[in-house]
Amino acid sequence: MSLEARVTKLERKVEQLDHAFHENNKTLEATHGVVSLILNEQREKFRKLEEDIQTTRNANNKRFNKIEELLIQIVNHLASK
Repeated sequence: MSLEARVTKLERKVEQLDHAFHENNKTLEATHGVVSLILNEQREKFRKLEEDIQTTRNANNKRFNKIEELLIQIVNHLASK
């Protein structure tokens, strides 16, 4: 094989590698976009879940405080009898 043929063959391989590299970068960028979108959705869901948990905790605390007040009133009423 002549030197010119070998150089041409190597040039084609370099072009193929360059094309594959660019295609790989496109895939990587697209994957990054999808992963970023999913992570943002997960963050939003987690934030909403945290808010719901905090709201539930606050409501439960109010209920427990009310129950505690009622129990104290009952105990005091029974003690006064």
